[in-house]
Amino acid sequence: MKNGLYSVSLKGFDSEDWPPGGVVVLLDGVMLGGGPYTYYTGSCSFKDGIFKGELVLNQHNFPPPSHVFFNAKNVGIGVSGTYEDNQAELTGIALVGKRSLTLQVTLLRLAELNLIERKGYGYAA
Repeated sequence: MKNGLYSVSLKGFDSEDWPPGGVVVLLDGVMLGGGPYTYYTGSCSFKDGIFKGELVLNQHNFPPPSHVFFNAKNVGIGVSGTYEDNQAELTGIALVGKRSLTLQVTLLRLAELNLIERKGYGYAA
């Protein structure tokens, strides 16, 4: 996999109301992203077709009361799986309160990050 902007598609295995997905930026081992209700930050590694990552999810907008992430704070999520070219198929475990929920995650690259040089806190292209 390469640094880039990826779409995130989620499917729960626990009959939960999962978010409709979102986007994530993968940049040199860092993951930053979110969707309509939540944002997340974390780290990842990918080598020889194996993807591993961990992230922490928090709300930025209130989901419906029946939503899996309603009032959730600091939700730890671990993901692992395989990748090929521009796509990753991952299985994740989310620790929501006292519940451990399993989900399927698909990442599909939307755009490359054409970063030539890093300067200070920003990037110059």
